Formats: sequence, structure tokens, C-alpha cells
Amino acid sequence: MNKVALAGISFLLGYLVGLGDVEAQTTYLYGAQGQSLGTVQQSGNTQYFYGPQGQSVGSAMRSGNTTYVYGAQGQSVGTVMAPAAPLAMPMYQAPTPSMTPMYDSIFGR
Repeated sequence: MNKVALAGISFLLGYLVGLGDVEAQTTYLYGAQGQSLGTVQQSGNTQYFYGPQGQSVGSAMRSGNTTYVYGAQGQSVGTVMAPAAPLAMPMYQAPTPSMTPMYDSIFGR
């Protein structure tokens, strides 16, 4: 996954935690100079992220207090645990490193 995609997902993690359940809603994201950063489309409890040219950046699915984040090819990027207290910071957990990186690079994980 490229650095732009990771930066986009990192930027949106905070946004994910505060979203409620809204059906088929699209959110347009813009930068400080008005440039398009992409869109977030929500369907049920899943959000799909797209870059400024419409390319898939990843997705996230919320289940209870946990949000599962996936990359553009469906690979796990990590999880975000919603804070128990309203003002607490969300906790991010990276996916467990693979024991078979060569196999994963050939067959996908």
C-alpha cells in the first residue's frame, strides 16, 4: 500500500469513530486549499474510501466498539477501538505481522 493511501486511512480513522449508522451516504473530503482528497461512502456499518481520482483506498467496518480497517486489496490494515470515555483517544492496533510474507506476497493474504 502506498504512503498516500496510508496517510488517507490514518487521516480518516478519527472520522470513522464518530460516524453513526447512516444508509448510503457520501462524504466529500477537501484539503486546506480546496483540493479534493476523495470521498467516503457509507453503506450500513461499512465505509468505503476513494481517492481524488476515484481509486479505492480501502474500507472500514464497524462492529460494536471496534472498527476494522482494510486496504485497497482487502488486506487488514488494523483495528481501532472506540474509547470508553467521551474525551479519550481511540486506540489503533496494527495487524499481526505475517509468519509467511513470501507466501502472502504471491497468493495474497
